[in-house]
This record gives sequence, structure tokens and C-alpha cells, in this order.
Amino acid sequence: MAMHELQSSRGASRIWRLFHAIDDDGDGWIEAVTLVEVLARAGFETDDRRLAGLFGRLAERQGARLDFTAFLAVLGADSLIFERVVRGDLAVPDFASFAEEMARIFAEAAAARGGRQARYVAPLAEVNPERFGLAAVTVDGQILRLGDAGVDFSIQSICKPFNYCFALEEQAHVGLQRDAVHRWVGMEPSGRRYDAAALMEDGTDRPYNPMVNAGAIVTAALIRPGETVDERLDRVRRLWALLTGGDAPRLDTRMREAEGRAGHRNRLLARALAEAGAMPGGPSATPESVGDALGLYFGTCALALTVTEVATAAATLANGGICPLTRSRALRRRTVRDCLSMMQMSGMYDGSGEFCLRIGLPAKSGVGGGIFLVVPGLMGVCVWSPRLNAHGNSVRGVRVAELLAARYRLHAFDPPAVSADRPDPRLSLSAWRAAQTARALWAAGCGDVQTLDGLLNQQVDLGRGDYDRRTPLHLAAATGHMPVIRLLLDAGVDADPIDRWGRGPLDEAESGGHAAVVALLKAHAVRRDPRVGSAERELQPQQALDFGDDLAVAELLWAAAADDLDGLRRLVARGVPLHAADYDGRTALHLAASEGAERALDYLLAHGHPIDVRDVWGATPLDDARREHHDGTMARLIAVTRSPTDPD
Repeated sequence: MAMHELQSSRGASRIWRLFHAIDDDGDGWIEAVTLVEVLARAGFETDDRRLAGLFGRLAERQGARLDFTAFLAVLGADSLIFERVVRGDLAVPDFASFAEEMARIFAEAAAARGGRQARYVAPLAEVNPERFGLAAVTVDGQILRLGDAGVDFSIQSICKPFNYCFALEEQAHVGLQRDAVHRWVGMEPSGRRYDAAALMEDGTDRPYNPMVNAGAIVTAALIRPGETVDERLDRVRRLWALLTGGDAPRLDTRMREAEGRAGHRNRLLARALAEAGAMPGGPSATPESVGDALGLYFGTCALALTVTEVATAAATLANGGICPLTRSRALRRRTVRDCLSMMQMSGMYDGSGEFCLRIGLPAKSGVGGGIFLVVPGLMGVCVWSPRLNAHGNSVRGVRVAELLAARYRLHAFDPPAVSADRPDPRLSLSAWRAAQTARALWAAGCGDVQTLDGLLNQQVDLGRGDYDRRTPLHLAAATGHMPVIRLLLDAGVDADPIDRWGRGPLDEAESGGHAAVVALLKAHAVRRDPRVGSAERELQPQQALDFGDDLAVAELLWAAAADDLDGLRRLVARGVPLHAADYDGRTALHLAASEGAERALDYLLAHGHPIDVRDVWGATPLDDARREHHDGTMARLIAVTRSPTDPD
């Protein structure tokens, strides 16, 4: 089939954009290894069973170059997932940047060396206290592994929320509702230690919730009653396999035996529950059924998984009960909702309230040193490090959670992304920066007071500058929109911000001949020190493309300024023209030249970005490179502009 026929065939135009996006040098060929690298940077490794066919076809063409026809053949039935990868239509679109930040968080948390590992049983006391693993799995199955992410650890109380899920599923299977579980276990924070012998004082004598030991014993009793302990434990392991999309967790028999020998406190709790008629079956509960519940609880605490497996199970919860790696439903949506509610209130022992306030995510810890977090709709995270704090939670695990909440907008009650002071991993960094600046700058340039007032009420920083350090006040002053200027000054923005060219709003107002604006800005004590590049410039017609999507254009220019090749690819795959211009007529090539972003520059030129495009001051990308003294960029632009017939 001829190339033009391929491009016009059904769906091929979308695939052509993908090919064009990752054909970095624009020569019509792509290295097969480039596709592997694109997938890896998005969080999909060669051992991903979902993409076994694609990785197999790529392996067959190892070292080969692909034209568009071969590219189509390689993608085959996996074209949709590859399109989502390149376009950034995944849970974490900028996964490579996210992975870099997580690596920094991991390194910073490794410095936390306080606490002491659990020693009440020998298998826990013998674990190397320096072990440290972290994994994050998104609802799209993107996987990040750091440190000891492939090493088994004892999950201990991490079993509790999952046992609660299994009990809910068991009751639903026999036609009963959630109340069939909560008839025997409460749903309230206890405010006490996890092993406290305290029952609710509401006349029911129930354990407070499924996350304390007493409640966990009760939920264990509700899983397949009537079967043997080993049969019930095998059932739990099979259910875990549905959550992780892989093998059943390993049973550490030595840990199970040690838990049984040391479990005097838990046996006391079970007897107290039985005496109060609070075990399933009420007064008719037999000593054998109580003993079996304890045996199943000890067995589930003794399961061994890796942080990658637990993070995948957490991602299944984040995904409403569907395992990201198999796309199969493991739990009902109602079960997941109830479980996350319990975890939010009671998952971190008697430190749950503080954790909820500071981190704001459902979480569960275990004395084996594991902690997992669920970010609903986004991802699951698991950390393992044996040293524990006074609440029995991993010191490094809590530190990772704190750093995550500090670096990213993940708290359940964080503000909208446009007003957030931290990026949201659901957005690429370029898209997040665009969300911070684009609407305010376009509104200021258009005199849209209503939009700016709305952003101000959202606590958006209206003094924030863009990639050229241009602020809403620059744009309003240049266009003479007095109501906008008054709103901005009343909001307390800096009255004299300096942009890339050393110009402030007063310079813009003077250049535009807006006498009233000049007077107002001078009244706000704007300094008038001499500045480089503050001379007036003649306005020229805008020669770049007016695309009409403010956020997409701002994202494009931020990506170019950051030398973000992945970001540029995403925008090309989405059909955004690379030579689209912003409110100042600035294009991606202007920004790449201004910042000396060589990779972005080469990519833009290879994809046909015009080199003589001018901003509203008449400056070309070559002018920007010359002004910023980027000699290499200047040489590249000069070489491209020189025709083959030019003399040397």
C-alpha cells in the first residue's frame, strides 16, 4: 500500500501523527529501540504481559529502522495503548519526570534512620533494618520500582483492609449486604492502640473497626466459615492474586508459627469477643470457630509480598476494584469505597487522625515495616522499611508519604490544580505550568476582569510570570486595560516585575502610549532604574499561527523552554501545531532559542517549524538566541537559514 493510501486509510491518520511525533529528526524513519524507550519512559517495561505481543514484535526487529508501513505492522492491535502513551493520555502523563521526583523523595527518605523494627517474633527481628523498597503503580498499570522493590516482606496488618474486602465480598456472594459484616464489627475510629481490648460502648460490644486487631479477627471469621483454615487461607491467597494480577502471595510458615506462639494478646481478644457474644454466630460461636478465625488471621499476617505487588493491589483499590495489570474486576465498587473509608479513618493505628490531616490519603501500615497509600483514580504506592515509630508505622514510609504530599497535589482536600502551589501528577509539568499562567495572562491581555476576579477568588497567584517572565500586569499595561490593572494592583501583585527583556509594566504602558496607565503605575512607586533592553520596540504583525487553544499553546511553549522532548511529542500526537503562538506572538522556537534548549530546537526544526517567525516586537528565534548568547543555538539557526547556494 502506498504511503498516501496508508495515511488516508481508516484510523491511519491518527497513527501517522504518532509516527510523526516520535520521528524526532523528521527523516521518515524510526529506530525500533525508540519505541521501547518511549514505553519505558511511560512506565511500561518489557516484562509487561499486557504488551507481550508488541514487545515481541519489537524484539524481532531489534536494531531495525521502521518506516510508516513497518510502524503500523509493529503496533498491530496495540496501537491504542501506544497512542495513549505518546499523547500522554495516561494516569501520569509525564511519568519520566514523576519517576525522577520519586527517586529524589526515595533518597531523601533514606536519610531517616530513627525508630526501631518489631522484635516480638524472631522473623521480624532478623530482617535487615536497612531494607528499603518503594513501588508506585498507576490505574493504567504504569510501574515505578525503587530500592528493594522485588524483595518479599511480611505484610502483617496490611492484610486487614484486604481481609475486610474479602469479608464484604463473601457476604455479597451469599446475597447479604454490608450490614451483615458490620453487624459484628463497627465503623468508628477507636482512638486506642491497635491491640487494645476495647469494645464499642453502644450496646453491641463490637470491635471499633476492621483495622484494629479485634476487628480483624472478626472479619477473618466471616471469610468462608465452615471450611478448614488452610482452605480459607488458600482462598485469601487466590483473591490476593486477583488484586495483584500475578502469582498468589507466598506463605511464610515460620512467621505463621511464630505469630501463633506469640499471639497471646490476640487470643485474649478473641476470648473476650466470644464471651461478649461478639464473634460471628453470637453466643453460639464455638471455641473451634474462634480458634479457626485466629488461625486464619495469623496466616494472613504471615503472607509475604513485594512492594510492587502491594502497590498493584493498592492500585486496584484506586481503580475501583479493577486490577490495572489484567483489566479484570477483583472487587465490587461498593466494597472498595467502604474499604477506603475505613482506611482513611483508622488505617494508621492511633496515628490515623494526624496522618489524615497531614497526608490526606487512605493508607494502611503493618509492623513488618510496610505502608501502602491509595490515591483514588490515580495510583497505589507501597513503601517497606522495617524501622517503626511510636505508633508502629514505618519511619521511612511515613516520611515518603509526607514528601509526596509536600511535592504533589494529592491530599484529598487539595485545591483545584489551577490554584495549587504543587504540581498534580495527573498533568504533565508543562500542562500544570500552563494551567498556572495561561488563563490569567490571556484574560489580562483581553481586559477580561470577570475571569481574573474568578481566578483571584480561587487564590491563584496573579503575579506569576510565564516562560518569558511576562505577568498579567505586563499584558494589561501593554494593552491599556485600566480596570484589569486596578484589580491586579489592589490584589497586591508586584507593580514592577521584570520580564526576560528587562522590561516592566511601566515600559509596556509607555511604549503603548497609555498615559493614564503610566500615571497609575508611577503612583505605585515603580522604580525607574535603567534596564537592559528597556528601549521601545516597534510592534510588528504577528506571523505565527493563532491556534485558539490557550492552554495547549502555553503547554507547548513551556515544554520547549524546558527542553522537554516528551512534552513536544505529546502535543504533536494530539495535533497541536508546533508553530502556534501565544499572546505575545511567541512560539516554541522562540523559547527553545531563548533557553538554549538544543533537543527541543532540533525537534522543532525537523518538524518544519518556520525559522523566520516573529513575535509582536519583531524578534525572530535567532534574535532570541543572540540576545541570550547561546552560540550553539545561533550556529544551528544560521546553518538552517543558509540556502545551499549561499557562499561559504
